[in-house]
Amino acid sequence: MMSFLFRHIMKRMLLNFVILFVLFYVLGAVIDIIVNLDEFDKAARLQADGEGVIARVVALLSVAFKFEGPRFFQVYAYLHGVIAIGAMAFTASTMWKSREFVAMMAAGISLRLVAAPFILVSVLVSLLALANQEYILPEVAPALLREHHESSKESASSFAIPFTPDKNGTLLIAPSFHPSKGELSKPTFLIRDNRGRMIRQVKATNALWDEQSNSGWLLQDGKAIDIQFDEDTEYAEISSPESIEFYETDLSPHILTLHRYGQFVSMLSMSQLNSMLDSAGTFDKPLLKRHWYARFATIILNAMAMIIVIPLFVTRDEITLSKQAVYCGGISILILFGGVVFMLMPVGGLPSMVSVFLPAIVLLPVALIRLVAIRT
Repeated sequence: MMSFLFRHIMKRMLLNFVILFVLFYVLGAVIDIIVNLDEFDKAARLQADGEGVIARVVALLSVAFKFEGPRFFQVYAYLHGVIAIGAMAFTASTMWKSREFVAMMAAGISLRLVAAPFILVSVLVSLLALANQEYILPEVAPALLREHHESSKESASSFAIPFTPDKNGTLLIAPSFHPSKGELSKPTFLIRDNRGRMIRQVKATNALWDEQSNSGWLLQDGKAIDIQFDEDTEYAEISSPESIEFYETDLSPHILTLHRYGQFVSMLSMSQLNSMLDSAGTFDKPLLKRHWYARFATIILNAMAMIIVIPLFVTRDEITLSKQAVYCGGISILILFGGVVFMLMPVGGLPSMVSVFLPAIVLLPVALIRLVAIRT
């Protein structure tokens, strides 16, 4: 009987989760399309190339779908915890109105046990979000970085790299970097001494990141010149250009993209974060570690939030559902969004692993008290 009851509750909650998620996503996509219709129309006009009204409408729908489609996975990554709580609230409130909880207690089933399927679904939804974060988001990340005026393109446009130092103090500058291809156009590396003087210059027509060694750039038509200074006269002597095929640096495509788009770090997989941690150089290593640990801390935080708000609906008492819904929304938003913000903030004196899990640790006794306090 218990297994049947668990499956029944889980199926209802999962159905409500799917309905709520689709509604949230479609509503957000429609609003975004309406607000930025001019940008989508410009892209559609270029794609249709004056073939007529029908072709332009089809092009507009195609451009909008290609732009909003990848955001499906981003919305799931950001909102799965809140939507899971909403699905629980809808499911439990329906069961409360139909007096199903009373019937369960009459059959000798504890309401604390009834809370278990809701918690289990929350964990399953969070694990699916972890898989989404690991395998899907990194693949669609170049498309998610696009602005609305870039909706006709498959990925974000190339951008210039200003003077960017690596861990050795070498400066990289390039007029163009394509994030999806990981390709630098006409890069220049300026190697400096302790006084900041340039002692070596490396130039190339193009450069591709070496995926095998993950330690530098493969240069096309690379040339290097050395500059030697006379310490007495301060005169410099420049050597003849010599060919160079590889330049070692920690400034990987991911690092360069992170310097341009701060939100890109949330779209990286754990394996990509590990790779960056091995050669992060001047980038914020503690930030990368916090994002790595946050993938697992979020699962616990979602479960704690679910346990805390479950007693608002899973109860034998007479309640006002609208009032409980307001409480549920306020508490869950405070815990989930506030907890995520705290997890990614640096906490002085605490290692990244401890600070990331601190919200979940603080909420654990609160969740246990709330669960035990259910009147059954």
